[in-house]
Amino acid sequence: MIDIILFTLLFYFIQLPLPMILGLRDVSLSYHLSSRDEEVKRPVISERGIRALKNLKESLFIFLPLSLLSIIINIDSILAATVWLVLRVVYCILYYLGVSYLRTVVWFLSIICLLDMAVRIFKNSV
Repeated sequence: MIDIILFTLLFYFIQLPLPMILGLRDVSLSYHLSSRDEEVKRPVISERGIRALKNLKESLFIFLPLSLLSIIINIDSILAATVWLVLRVVYCILYYLGVSYLRTVVWFLSIICLLDMAVRIFKNSV
């Protein structure tokens, strides 16, 4: 499970600068290094990346505590966590590509993985 957590954090740190990197053609690096007092028009792909990153942060808020709890109380949630991570990577790719309906299905499946992890923890603690 620790491996999955580390891969998840690696994915997060890869996705963190991606919107900026993909938008460098339209938004200069000097803007990103400034205090950004004024808004600038970002390319669509950068905006999608920002939204995908925001969504990942919201999901990490649930995934990381569930993962840590499963380690602490020795619950086998590795499959659900692995599938969750794969689905999140696919979700990010679909978001960047602008594929909305399939992206929603992938998001829903990732939520089911989180629910599976939570149910396993709850069953063991009762």
